Amino acid sequence: MPNDRFKIEYDLTFATPFHCGTGIREGVIDRTVVRDDEGYLYIPGSTMKGVLRERCEQLARLYDQQNIASPHDAKAALQGLTTKKPSMITRIFGSQNLPGTLFLDDARQDENDLRQYDSQERYGGKGKYKGLQVNVSTQVRLDRPTRTAVPGALYTSEFGASDILFKGTILGWLECTAIDSKAMQDEAGQSSGVTPTYSLLLLLAGLQMIEWIGGNKSTGKGRCTCTIKVIEVNGTEVQEDTWKSWLKRLDELANYSREG
Repeated sequence: MPNDRFKIEYDLTFATPFHCGTGIREGVIDRTVVRDDEGYLYIPGSTMKGVLRERCEQLARLYDQQNIASPHDAKAALQGLTTKKPSMITRIFGSQNLPGTLFLDDARQDENDLRQYDSQERYGGKGKYKGLQVNVSTQVRLDRPTRTAVPGALYTSEFGASDILFKGTILGWLECTAIDSKAMQDEAGQSSGVTPTYSLLLLLAGLQMIEWIGGNKSTGKGRCTCTIKVIEVNGTEVQEDTWKSWLKRLDELANYSREG
């Protein structure tokens, strides 16, 4: 069974303001957004991993009809001890019984983009305008039955500005069966020498499905696009036209229960 080491680099661009919260109040701001120690916005790797897992679970249920349990379900974890073959989700993200082998770093703005917040001043100019990264909005909480404002429920939130570009990296290894399909071999294998495993194919498809990150989705916040820039498998870079051809064969995921 192949144990593929892989590296995926991606860009994350927000089309609308977004909120990845800290859960901490600061001054008059009730809901602050995460910043690094220099005050620049970033997307936590844990947030990205949670969204990615949700999308992969949706695909796994669609194609393989798997019963995907919550990773916090202790009863399901005990039942999993008697399962001989882990699900694709477990192979990628791990479970209470099996450690995960997927590592997502925080998605950050690159150095060129950070310079836009600098001023031309010789001293104290670095990051002078980093306050432009966020917008502040004051809202009220509505009582849904009466559609009126709830008394005392006025709060102020920070939102990251739209059009900010973040760059992230995913590293890891996946032990899974390579897709044994002549169509996959003919379409993808000849040009790269790499044939995807079921788990890698699911992971790539999940990344492409990411469209929303953060809170306040019901009001249109957090709409984004995740663009895969680089894929390397066992040190070999996979060309864009090759991995895109893999995604055309998502129906192969339906064979995992029999072959994976």
